[in-house]
Amino acid sequence: SAADHRAIDEGLGRIAGEIAAGAFPFSAQLEDIHMNIEARLKDLIGAPALRLHTARSRNDQVAVDFRLWCRKAADEAAAAIDALQRALLAQAERHADWVMPGYTHLQIAQPVTLGHHLLAYVEMLERDCTRFIDASARMNECPLGAAALAGTPYPIDRDMTAEALGFARPTANSLDSVSARDFALETLATAAICASHLSRLAEEIVLWTSPHFGFAALTDAFSTGSSIMPQKKNP
Repeated sequence: SAADHRAIDEGLGRIAGEIAAGAFPFSAQLEDIHMNIEARLKDLIGAPALRLHTARSRNDQVAVDFRLWCRKAADEAAAAIDALQRALLAQAERHADWVMPGYTHLQIAQPVTLGHHLLAYVEMLERDCTRFIDASARMNECPLGAAALAGTPYPIDRDMTAEALGFARPTANSLDSVSARDFALETLATAAICASHLSRLAEEIVLWTSPHFGFAALTDAFSTGSSIMPQKKNP
């Protein structure tokens, strides 16, 4: 009924506020987050709280929460990479004609420009950004309605719930909806590849700011001293 809907909506809003404020009375006796919320909602609004799980299972709720979290992480990573690329591009343009040695095996090999060197990282990061965007697009399907594994007999509108949560569409197969975890592995793999590129960039900054190279200098904001050797300035 409309009254039950209003009561559940208001009750969940209050619970969200309690969780955000660190005031929610979690109980280990209630098994998991779902049962804790349902029990608290029942305390707040009574019997209507028992309708909270209608046409829902913990299985499809966990699946949708997991996808939402991974999708947000992938989208935020893509945005952060884009910002880093813009910074690298600006430096590459500024130093387009600055000639520097290119190295192999830490031996001087061929002349390059600093701009060309920095653009190598822009290319690496472009692949990383594309991978995060692709991963986000692949996981952008809503599992709600799959229930435990075979759907629900209730006449729900899966397109509506998918749209409300910002998904492109509902998932196509209920069993796959609640069992798939490859989207998380894809996100992790993409993050690992990106981390290898960021590690390369960080290590070059360490090398370039060392006394042996002296190509660059870091401000104190990005450096620290040694606990015993006052002449050191560590990146």
